[in-house]
Amino acid sequence: MGVFERTGPFDIVVALRLCAPAGTLAQIADELGVVPSQIHAALRRLGAAGLLRPGVRATNTRALAEFLAHGIRFVFPATKSALSTGVPTAYSALPLSAEFDALDVIVWPAPRHPTAVQGFTIAPLYPAAPELITRSPATYQLLAVTDALRMTDPRVRVTARERLDRMLGVRS
Repeated sequence: MGVFERTGPFDIVVALRLCAPAGTLAQIADELGVVPSQIHAALRRLGAAGLLRPGVRATNTRALAEFLAHGIRFVFPATKSALSTGVPTAYSALPLSAEFDALDVIVWPAPRHPTAVQGFTIAPLYPAAPELITRSPATYQLLAVTDALRMTDPRVRVTARERLDRMLGVRS
């Protein structure tokens, strides 16, 4: 595929993680529960997509915020499915849970996780996402807001976009 490799859902998680000071590939890989070569490949794809700042290992936050606000729900949509036990996400997780009094809880399936609650499931952008709550709390919160942007409720999406812009330090 070369230059035309497509950015995948895990790459979005890496871009969110790189909104904070980067660290080494090994440190980032350990934090995200993957091997360094997966981080390296994601960096290559993110750079080709324009989601990294040139010459540094940091996210182009303005480009990422635009993609998440306007494209993520079409590329990686989140659809609520069966009730299950898991880690809260979208408007059921901080920071958005403080702004919504929703009757239905949204979770990533993770029945054995210590913070698991009952709710409607959505597929996470990568399998180890429930572990972010302890491994990388800032990335967890950014990914939870991203999940709200993946959903179809316009009211949730507007609030999630405003919160994401504040979290990333992006001015609309």
